[in-house]
Amino acid sequence: MKSLFKNLVYVSFMFLAVVSCDSFETELEVENLENPNDNILTSDPVALEATAAGLFNAIYMTTSNYYGPGMALNTMADASSCSWGNVGMRDLSSEPRVAWNNGVAYGNQFITNDFFNALYSSLSDANTLALAVSNGTDFGDNTNLIDAMAKFGQALTIGYNALIFDKVWLSDETGVVGDDAAGYAAAMDFALAKLDQAIAIANSNSFTVPDSWLNGGGDMSSAAFAKIMSSYGARLLVGNARNSSERAGTDWARVKSYAQGGITTDYDIYHDDTVWYDYFKTYLVYPGWARIDLRVIHAMDPSYPDYWPAGTTILDPATSADARLESDYEYLAGQNFRPERGEYHYSSYRYGRYNTYISEWTVPTVELPVAETEMYLAEAEHRLGNNAAAAAIINAGTRTTRGQLAPVGTGAAEVLAAIRYERLVEMPLASMGISFFEMRGFDNLQAGTLLHFPVPGKALESIPADNYTFGGTQGTPGVDVSNGGWR
Repeated sequence: MKSLFKNLVYVSFMFLAVVSCDSFETELEVENLENPNDNILTSDPVALEATAAGLFNAIYMTTSNYYGPGMALNTMADASSCSWGNVGMRDLSSEPRVAWNNGVAYGNQFITNDFFNALYSSLSDANTLALAVSNGTDFGDNTNLIDAMAKFGQALTIGYNALIFDKVWLSDETGVVGDDAAGYAAAMDFALAKLDQAIAIANSNSFTVPDSWLNGGGDMSSAAFAKIMSSYGARLLVGNARNSSERAGTDWARVKSYAQGGITTDYDIYHDDTVWYDYFKTYLVYPGWARIDLRVIHAMDPSYPDYWPAGTTILDPATSADARLESDYEYLAGQNFRPERGEYHYSSYRYGRYNTYISEWTVPTVELPVAETEMYLAEAEHRLGNNAAAAAIINAGTRTTRGQLAPVGTGAAEVLAAIRYERLVEMPLASMGISFFEMRGFDNLQAGTLLHFPVPGKALESIPADNYTFGGTQGTPGVDVSNGGWR
């Protein structure tokens, strides 16, 4: 296994220029003779193509890295359980829930600060690429490829910031957008507009995406690239809701369009353990680290506890008609978590679906499961009143093919329960945040769980702006902090 402290250097986005426009003079026309201007930066096609080639890798490594919020989000969602203090897992999943420590001296502040800086660095690269295309830089036959990749990068960086933080500073190839930070809903609108442009470019032109750009196991056609982007569109749009009211108000016709235009097979990342690797899928499954929360096991075996029984050290194995209990989950007959940190962290199962990855390190793992896109489509059909169509999607998918379960009926409640079951059992660790966004959008996060992170304390200090945080009793209930909960 690669060292935990792999040296990943993030080029920090010069965010002072965008976070507080009203604090800076706007009439700055003095030429900087020591640094190149935008026309020079966007006129070297060789260097820019190298930037485009690494753009998705940079974003993927940000979202799948140890130095981000992914692992904490899974424990906050009670999809994984872990009492270890690494990357905020214990602090953010403690019971009762407490506020996120947004102080600059907090040892785990890097999970938001590094994530924030890395995404803005990638946004800067995407904006430079888009500006180059706008300026007419000669990329030969690769112009449409560069343009689509630039807008895809803009969409993902802004979109993931919107998913995680309460507000986002927007910019694109035209410069800073807006006088101040946008709320997460407006930021997602901005991101999806960029994504729609990227999809349109890919669907209306013919080009090839080199394998190394997306690392999906081979060169990719522009049509296949459009499908991947469309599936990301469904993920971003559905995941952005902070509560059940916002989720119900999601543009489900648009979700349906994204999902129908999305992938029809899993999109895998072919890891080389050097440039491409996945710490999110490593530390949440590696023996001795996180375990699967009992809530997941209870879904497959309703007779099993969904919360660790007090005073118990060992539970017998669960039983289920769902074949995935045996294929994807591994029973453990002991505990390695410290009881004084809360026996509620205990679990008798770990996730075993990535065992080959955590032993060989150079095998593919799924970044976009086709089941994820199918369940967005099924939920869209359900929300639009087409429960028979939703049931047909569910019954043709992993519920029957992998789970070997009986088909679901067409009642509205039964359909929605089956959709949520598939997300919980089939993809608890599919990609950073998926389980958290699901629980957030149904008001299921335990009371006091933050619904989004504040802007990192270091960034607030740099503006400067007052520090603030969410979680516990901090923030507006139902908007910034959960006032619901599955238990």
